[in-house]
Amino acid sequence: MNTLLGIKSHDPDLRRKGRVLAVMLLGMAASVIIVGVFNVLQGTSRYDVVNLLFLLLLSALYFLNRFGFVSVAGLCTVVLTAAGSFLLIDEGLEATFITLPLPILVASSLLASWAGFAVAAAMIGIAVALGINSLSLLILAIVAVISYLFADSSDRAYRASHYRAMHDPLTDLPNRALFVDRLGQALGRAGRERKRVALLFMDLDNFKVVNDSLGHELGDELLVQAGQRIRGCLRPGDTAARLGGDEFTVLLEDVAEAGDAVHAAERILGELGAPFHLGGHKIGVSASIGIALGGLAQGRPDDLLRDADVAMYRAKREKGSYKVFQAGMHAWALGRLKLEEDLRRAVERGEFRIHFQPKVRLSTGKIAEMEALVRWGSSERGLVTPSGFIQVAEETGLIVPIGKWVLEEACRQARQWRERQASPPALRMCVNLSVRQLRGTDLIADVTQALRKADLEACCLQLEVTESMIMEDEQHTIEMLRSVADLGVQVAIDDFGKGYSSLNYLKELPANALKIDKSFVDGIAISDADTAIVRLIVELAHTLGMVVTAEGVETAAQLTRLRELGCDLGQGFYFSPPLHKMAAGALVESDPSW
Repeated sequence: MNTLLGIKSHDPDLRRKGRVLAVMLLGMAASVIIVGVFNVLQGTSRYDVVNLLFLLLLSALYFLNRFGFVSVAGLCTVVLTAAGSFLLIDEGLEATFITLPLPILVASSLLASWAGFAVAAAMIGIAVALGINSLSLLILAIVAVISYLFADSSDRAYRASHYRAMHDPLTDLPNRALFVDRLGQALGRAGRERKRVALLFMDLDNFKVVNDSLGHELGDELLVQAGQRIRGCLRPGDTAARLGGDEFTVLLEDVAEAGDAVHAAERILGELGAPFHLGGHKIGVSASIGIALGGLAQGRPDDLLRDADVAMYRAKREKGSYKVFQAGMHAWALGRLKLEEDLRRAVERGEFRIHFQPKVRLSTGKIAEMEALVRWGSSERGLVTPSGFIQVAEETGLIVPIGKWVLEEACRQARQWRERQASPPALRMCVNLSVRQLRGTDLIADVTQALRKADLEACCLQLEVTESMIMEDEQHTIEMLRSVADLGVQVAIDDFGKGYSSLNYLKELPANALKIDKSFVDGIAISDADTAIVRLIVELAHTLGMVVTAEGVETAAQLTRLRELGCDLGQGFYFSPPLHKMAAGALVESDPSW
């Protein structure tokens, strides 16, 4: 059946009308054949020549329609059926009225919904000219009205259905099917005209975290607003689409060079970087964009989508950035896929380890805290530091079970050291939280469970969050950390000064400590600017009743300067690198002093 009704056209509406016309033509051809067979059985040859001619014309129209000339075939069908009807007039008006509505129906269904009126008027005029002055001709006008109403409602229903099938119901942007179709047409035109097109593939960083923490309703609203901002950055002829989830694409035609696509990506990043206001929350969302160019040679839409997708994943390593696709990125994409597979197996097999790095109280030179730092003990890759897998773990959600295990293991180790009296009574264990843990709904339950399992006092645990995590959803983060503080657990702000610091959140956040980013500590002994910044941070933290830790202490000169500035704690390779639990326990037992 698909073979008989197939129409060669890229226009879905034309294909639909062509299939309707094909059914009509095949039906009329079948009727003519049946009449011919009936005549043979009756032994009469009347109208055999007319029937044969009619059948040949129907066949020609059928093939004309199949080759995509639907409008021409439809118009010819109207003329043919109208002429055929008037041939039956000598058989009596009753026989004529069996076939007269056919051209009206064909015109309304295939040409335009109003075309039935024109055909009806023409047929009534011809009938009157032929001397047929019957009031029955008014039936043709009634048929025209009915045909118009039916054709118009059908056309509206089809267009509405087609629009829904080709557009995302949430954002009203084109969906994947429509975007791929437009991309294919754009690539075809660009190949013929020796021009270029650009494809931007983007997704919202940490959208799943926002969606899970604030709920799907506000998550949907975020997608709607993001789609509006993306569309507002484009030229009239460009296409923005939502492929699904938080993935958006943009098609740019007539691109002279990669710089044109880069400028568009920068505009979009700028718009998406502005805060979103959702249900009383001010949400900071960034996007990662991959750019792929095509068109000089005929290419496939799927290939360009794949290239842009690969470039986007490279951009996600930095977040809030864009990358232009290069051939070498395919190898990187395969490597990333392998890393994700290995990471999933590592979670199942329990291949992770914790190393511990001491924090030293600068006033006494003694160890005051230990920070738990996760490592991946891979059988193939060796000992992998967080920089080698944490981002992929965040993107895939594997960070949640990893983070929960680190929290429980760190609490258990802290309790074990205290039972062996291998640590000072006040030794505090510090654990880093991931974005997904902070935005999830299970954090408080996980912390409570870890403390209970280890039988560890809440005051002996400190959870560290970065500035960027706080600023992504300041209100939700403050509420969550207040719940943490209510348990008696300490809260520290990590990498302070590295991002866009806000004194407002410092006032509201239930933080006990600030950690000065290593970038400032590096220059503290040689740069007056870095020294001034560290002094300001120390004074600010002390004014707010917070303890200050300097990260990345590597030299005696840095240590001396930090002591002069009144910094409370220091952490870095000058004191000790991260150590596995046996070496860390031995270090604490030796009670060193710096």
